[in-house]
Amino acid sequence: MSIKARERLLNVLIVIGVVALLFVVGYPQYKESLPSKIKIGVDKSYGSLPFYVAKKDTLRRYFAIEKIEPELIEITGDPLQGIKDGLYDIVVVPWYSFLISPSYNGDTLKACGSIELKSGKVLDAIIIPEKSKIRRLKDIKGKRLGYLANDEYIVNLILTKLEEDEITDVERVPLQVEEITSAFVDKKVDALYLLDPYRGYMVYQNHKVLFQGLISYFVIPTMPYAAIVMRKSFLKDENRLAGIRIKNAVDATLSYMTKNPAIVKKVIIEINDWYDDGELSLNIRIPEYQRLSDINLKNIEIFQTELVRRGIGTCGIRPSEFLFDKTDFAR
Repeated sequence: MSIKARERLLNVLIVIGVVALLFVVGYPQYKESLPSKIKIGVDKSYGSLPFYVAKKDTLRRYFAIEKIEPELIEITGDPLQGIKDGLYDIVVVPWYSFLISPSYNGDTLKACGSIELKSGKVLDAIIIPEKSKIRRLKDIKGKRLGYLANDEYIVNLILTKLEEDEITDVERVPLQVEEITSAFVDKKVDALYLLDPYRGYMVYQNHKVLFQGLISYFVIPTMPYAAIVMRKSFLKDENRLAGIRIKNAVDATLSYMTKNPAIVKKVIIEINDWYDDGELSLNIRIPEYQRLSDINLKNIEIFQTELVRRGIGTCGIRPSEFLFDKTDFAR
């Protein structure tokens, strides 16, 4: 090979090397610049509210800041099974079902946020029509009790305790969100067990509170209500960048919601298409939203122990094992 041919070959190799180096150095930066598409399961409850607030144009649009393209997918069945089946990348599920079944086919679900019902703020009640003949809690014996289908586990926990006081034969009537407001008019039920915001909405509609604070009285004083969960494999193997981004967005949103409770009420009223004349928001109470670093492990342990005492689930998993570790989100 001539000297000139060798020089040309060397120049070509240099160019190839430079291109390869630029690719190695630049591709990660290019990938970081692209938005992350994330499937998010949502409904019209307090559980999904952080995702709506993160998308909304408040002081800061947290999805936009974190370069997230959210695909909000309506939850039509069990949200826990939905995320296990890959219908969503992140969703909010009841702590009750999460404690009982945190894994699926070798994969593990982990929480990166939580919603808690505090003992000092009552968010649940049995509601009756304004002209109901029901006067006392024991009067629901043999009556039809309506409730949101997703809250059936809470109703079962409460009614089990009521049966000890001979309040029996309560007919359980699961309802969907759209059936709640007309349940009395349509004579589907004699009473409703509801958590906020639906409790507050029915009180605003001039229905009466028969008994409130049933969770604190018949289950535990402070109850972990819902967990914001992702599959561990989604963060570790499938889309680490997306997992980090959504966790950061959720953290920032939960912090914002805690400092701005008015936005929580405003958005929950908007997504339920309720008219607010100023009085409705006064009747609605808000749960406590907790970032990953704020989750109360002791209360999760107490709830877990209470379930085991009732013959539900196991204490074989420590509460901390249900949570992501903050190091899981290190870049």
